[in-house]
Amino acid sequence: MLHIKNLGIYYGSFSAAVNNVEFGPGIHVLLGENGSGKSSVLTGITGYNPSVITGRELEFNNTRLDKTADCISYLPQQNIPFQITVLEFVRMTAASRVSEKDIMSTLKAFGLEQYSYMSVDQLSGGEFKRALCAQLHLEDKPVMMFDELEQGLDVNYQHLVMEWLKKLSEKKTVIMAMHDLNLALQYADTVTCMKKGTLTEVKVPVKEVSEKMLSDTFSREMKLIYHEGRVAALS
Repeated sequence: MLHIKNLGIYYGSFSAAVNNVEFGPGIHVLLGENGSGKSSVLTGITGYNPSVITGRELEFNNTRLDKTADCISYLPQQNIPFQITVLEFVRMTAASRVSEKDIMSTLKAFGLEQYSYMSVDQLSGGEFKRALCAQLHLEDKPVMMFDELEQGLDVNYQHLVMEWLKKLSEKKTVIMAMHDLNLALQYADTVTCMKKGTLTEVKVPVKEVSEKMLSDTFSREMKLIYHEGRVAALS
């Protein structure tokens, strides 16, 4: 259980705050307009940019958490590939107990087996995103955070990685900032909305997400369409 007791962020004229929010196993999606503070909150949780953090108190499983590297994996929007093979890249941060068999199995699961000895900087954007997912899979940390994971992936691989996370989220905590509303509504367990740095709706079960909630979040009239047990958002 990740407990954000207090998180404050301030830079320029922008500020964001999160107080007393707990995230347990499941997929928890952050929704909001561009500039609403989703990325700032994720980065603030990691503590990677202390110059803009005005307050930060976290707990993991009821223990104070200052350094997050041991328990949180984080995939930001921007990642820079470099000259190292895909095989070396995905095992670079792997847990020490991971075997070569596990590594090759993971590459295969993400459709990367044929690229094992190719340099990472020669991959397409979607291939590199999948390599990053494979790397985080092998890190095997209890909390995983993603900022716009769906971007750069085609429809097939969007669902592949979301199904991967859905399975992991039975035991792990997954927190995701997303822009694809329909993908979010299909896989999320809870939805948290942000507007101008404020959490306006917190951990709403996905089945309880309403048109008003989305319309208020995106300052645009939204409609929800239900079909064969699924829901789609239209604007």
